[in-house]
Amino acid sequence: MRLRDLDFSSLRVVLLFVAVGATACLMPAQADTYWHLRAGQDLFRSGHVQLTELYSHTARGRPWPNHEWLWQAISYGSYRMGGMPLLQLLAASCVTLAVALAYRAMRARPSVNFVLALLGIPLASVSWALRPQAVSLLFLIVLLHLLLAQRFWLLPALFLVWANLHGAVAMGGVVLTVATIVSAFDDERARFRKLLVATIVSGLATALTPMGLGLWRFIGQSIARSRQNQILEWLPAYPRGPIEIGFWVGALALMACTLRRWRRLGSWQDRVTVAAALVLVPLAARAVRNISPFFLLWLPAMSRLIGPQARLPRARPSAGEPSVEHPRLNLALVAVAGVGATIAIGWCFWLPLDRLGWHPIPDRALAAIAGCPGPLYNRYNEGGYLIWFAPEVPVFIDSRQDPYPPELLTAHAAAERSGDFAELFARYHIGCAALPPNSPVALRLTAARWIEKFRDDSWVVFHPAASPRVGHDSAPGP
Repeated sequence: MRLRDLDFSSLRVVLLFVAVGATACLMPAQADTYWHLRAGQDLFRSGHVQLTELYSHTARGRPWPNHEWLWQAISYGSYRMGGMPLLQLLAASCVTLAVALAYRAMRARPSVNFVLALLGIPLASVSWALRPQAVSLLFLIVLLHLLLAQRFWLLPALFLVWANLHGAVAMGGVVLTVATIVSAFDDERARFRKLLVATIVSGLATALTPMGLGLWRFIGQSIARSRQNQILEWLPAYPRGPIEIGFWVGALALMACTLRRWRRLGSWQDRVTVAAALVLVPLAARAVRNISPFFLLWLPAMSRLIGPQARLPRARPSAGEPSVEHPRLNLALVAVAGVGATIAIGWCFWLPLDRLGWHPIPDRALAAIAGCPGPLYNRYNEGGYLIWFAPEVPVFIDSRQDPYPPELLTAHAAAERSGDFAELFARYHIGCAALPPNSPVALRLTAARWIEKFRDDSWVVFHPAASPRVGHDSAPGP
């Protein structure tokens, strides 16, 4: 359809995607964003992928299974060319294109597709952040489109790149395997043979990473560690909040429609789409972070289950009623929305908006951290920020988790639950701490009269009163 013929049905879809793009442009940077940038910077400087831990004083020299090196190169390259705005736009383009491709794969009537999009897209956006997950969302829906178009010869290249970008390639492998199983029960044997070969070659392609086939063993081990360490995004999706409840409503609706309408699905493409969404139900149930990719596939799956025959109830226009379609007005509305969204995003980038997380540590806090009289203590959640913004100070721990020995992770978690820091600080000779003010350890350090070199609503930086050595938590040191 030409823009000058824009009807109301198309207008609402265009406005929806203006909103999607604007929301994607405001996705927050997180701690992971910044250790990825630091690793990318070091990759540019050295010319090789870093596989040894160099950013901490607690795990320095240990192996680091750096399986996301390609995202580090891309993210730092974008940052180097255009700063945080260009990196933000890159990630926003990935998730916006992913949603657009999911919408394109829908097959119900436009009004039904629009309602499903209004229900599913907000839940698909819950984990949007400036991390490699943004690219994985795009690759997941590209995988679905390649399957539906039967362009199986492109799958190995997709998996080769994906395996070097992000560990969610494992989710892609699950979807591809399920598609192959569905194809095995189809009458067209030639298609099954081609897809089977493509699946095997794609699996072999994932070995072309710095970790080789050990990538798959590492992914399983890393997920297990994340659950053991109670990382929030890896916890099960118990129905305790609106996001988790929304997931279970969507999952139950998908399963109920599948039971009722599976036999009516008219094509192999429809069955593969529904099966791909179904296989993500247990993955999302086991980890909240998988809710976003589930809803990305939920959109085309539900649309195909509902089918093009279903209609939404609506009032019929009476005879002689004038048309409500005003193409020129609709085009003007799109132009106003697009310009307004562009100005608003530019303003948020220029400020920059706190939500973006581009300046998570004040300069005065960084100065206090730079003056640490001894090794630094920080929390798991904030280590990634410090790796980038205070590169001269080795961190205690950060959200990569994999280079760190399990006993350190356990001891750190216990200290942050109880506030008892004495034994941990003595073991690692801690002489400085940078923490959120509400951290249990921060509260104990205040009670122990450690000197606050900086404090605001987000950070407090402590130096010991006398010596970086700590003997007990009721006094700053001997």
